[in-house]
Amino acid sequence: MCMAAESRQWYAFRVRSRHEKQVSISLREKGYQECLPLTKSRRRWADRFTTVEMPLFSGYVFCEAERSEIGKIRATPGIVDVIRAGSTPLPADRSEIEGLRKAVQTDLHMESWPYVNPTPFSRMRVMSGPLSGLEGVLMEVRGSEKLILSVDLLQRSVLVELPISSVSLCPSSMPPSSVLTAGFPAMKVA
Repeated sequence: MCMAAESRQWYAFRVRSRHEKQVSISLREKGYQECLPLTKSRRRWADRFTTVEMPLFSGYVFCEAERSEIGKIRATPGIVDVIRAGSTPLPADRSEIEGLRKAVQTDLHMESWPYVNPTPFSRMRVMSGPLSGLEGVLMEVRGSEKLILSVDLLQRSVLVELPISSVSLCPSSMPPSSVLTAGFPAMKVA
């Protein structure tokens, strides 16, 4: 009997409060590829201001693994459980996680945002610039255009400050040859 090799997929793991960085380091030391999207936040302490890195998705760490490895990963100190439906672990969409990783690698401002469920007609593909290849929803927020990246598995989104003047967009349902200019009308948020 021939068994097909398991494919590696991204899974979201629920972690104990304020243990995201520790879990991320532990997974990396075990040889797993992990993803903990962080954002810089300015905090005021009693005598000074400081900049700290905070998780974009508080309480979650993503890890790429085969399904058979989930038990070993769950044994990592700080991990509570894997996101699942019943007893079946649910993988995250690879393109969403890769998009988050790409956005984190750029030095663009990012922040958590209420979940935006993109429709096929609102989803856009960034055709050039630092986020080339990413898909999201273009919205006007606080007077400027921003890209919203959503992670459907967690029902959470991230707002990315996008230098719109250097980006060409096209609806993801359209072929790349029919590119629209940066003046594409964005949805507005008050």
